[in-house]
Amino acid sequence: MIRIENVSKSFGELQILRDVNLHIKKGEIFGIAGRSGVGKSTLLRCINGLEKYNSGSLKVDGSEIKDLSAEEMRLFRKNIGMVFQNFSLITRASVYDNIAFAMKIWDCDRKEIDKRVKELLDVVGIPEKINARARDLSGGQKQRVALARALAMNPSVLLCDEATSALDPKSTKDILSLLEDINKRFNITIVMVTHEMEVIKNLCDSVAVMANGIVEASGSVEQVFLERPPALCSLLGETPMSIECDEVLFDIQIDAMEGESLLLTRMARLLDVDFKLEDNQKLLLKDKTVSTFRIIAQKKDASLIRDFLTKEGAVYKHFPEVIA
Repeated sequence: MIRIENVSKSFGELQILRDVNLHIKKGEIFGIAGRSGVGKSTLLRCINGLEKYNSGSLKVDGSEIKDLSAEEMRLFRKNIGMVFQNFSLITRASVYDNIAFAMKIWDCDRKEIDKRVKELLDVVGIPEKINARARDLSGGQKQRVALARALAMNPSVLLCDEATSALDPKSTKDILSLLEDINKRFNITIVMVTHEMEVIKNLCDSVAVMANGIVEASGSVEQVFLERPPALCSLLGETPMSIECDEVLFDIQIDAMEGESLLLTRMARLLDVDFKLEDNQKLLLKDKTVSTFRIIAQKKDASLIRDFLTKEGAVYKHFPEVIA
């Protein structure tokens, strides 16, 4: 669906993106996470053609964005919906006119516009606000209108730039549920730019974690949380671990129903090895709950532990060197 290969972007001498590589599948919800200023929003603007990238390849549905003519770009953007942090509504206009805006520009039939606006207001759950002014809505309602407007032209891709950052916790939860429903209902590919890890955990299928213009890690949300790249640890507020030269560290994930205590008990009993449990928590993801835990053991026991974890079907990441 969206294939990004070695994309770099600079503003003068300031390099924002450095050899970014990502593959976003059709119909998935993909998160791009990282602190402010790491290049997330710039990458999003490259995807919809609002920014030109200096090198590399960026294709959406097989079309190379930098090669599109002005007319081709206009048609391309018709197929891309966009939602912003600050809603970007016409505040003095009605909810109806905000949602109908793009359809009027594309000279759609009046009856078609009326039908589509009402359908979308039902989808986002605020049909009673059809004649309200945008400026009179709450933050959550404004974002619902912004979502309806972004869906007006039946796009195949929805880009969300910090779409929940300006919302309170309840509104954030409601918008995430709505986005998940929209994804399933319309089979629309959603790309979420965010620095909020709860958004990634509760909504996304896959994630890329960015730092200093590069993709530090990417893959399924489960996989990336297992790898714990430094940029992710920074977002989570975790202190990087350090281990002694004769030690190894394992980050482990298992289904929460299995129970980490049973796994560790079996390992200690069967292997007769010493290890320290450093971290233990339950990770609530979009589709399931997993137990994540970290152990430190002696290097001489590493192969025994690897074989045991593999046999038990646990997912793990092995760090043989010191993590500074």
